[in-house]
Amino acid sequence: MPALAMAAPITLVTTGDLGFYNNHIGTLLNLSNPGGDTAAQPFPVNDDSHGVYPTAPDLSAANAILGNWLTDPANLNANWSGQISIPNSWTPGTEVAVIYQFNTGGATNVVAQFGVDNGIFVWLDGVYLLGRRDAGGVSLGEYTLPPFNLSAGTHYLQLLLEDHGSADGYAVLIQADTFLPPSGVAPEPASLVLLGTGLLALRRRFTSRG
Repeated sequence: MPALAMAAPITLVTTGDLGFYNNHIGTLLNLSNPGGDTAAQPFPVNDDSHGVYPTAPDLSAANAILGNWLTDPANLNANWSGQISIPNSWTPGTEVAVIYQFNTGGATNVVAQFGVDNGIFVWLDGVYLLGRRDAGGVSLGEYTLPPFNLSAGTHYLQLLLEDHGSADGYAVLIQADTFLPPSGVAPEPASLVLLGTGLLALRRRFTSRG
């Protein structure tokens, strides 16, 4: 009996997709969080050593620049571009923010992979999921979230990219086993997860792995 072919995963987001881009943060966040210029500091002056950030960093120093990007990404301020092809490099020693918007009637077994030189902070629909920094170049899969499901609707992947070395760059790939287009047809209830509780559970699963 011939082996059954595995269905190819459906791609939701890749690095070069159109998205909203904000490169006006500059060095406003440098040393803005407790910890000094060490691995514990999310935004050091010049340091690309290992760091793990289980809680979201304080971005208040850049509030005027970022605006309501986490709470109301459908209404961004003038510092954000329209939807453009996102550059995968930026000025070393600064931070930039990226938002990818995608619509679905529901998606299951979603896997999000990231690579960055040197640090990344990740939110989905305003829920903080990941913060990491490591030395070395960009390697997709450097950080991978555990599989999760998405409810029907519009979703926003929100990234803050930091670099305090001599080079930078990032990569992102989000894929799903099943994906329903936003056609108004409701997905099966078993394929959905309520984003409030579901994403917080995802965050706990990722951070508990250290």
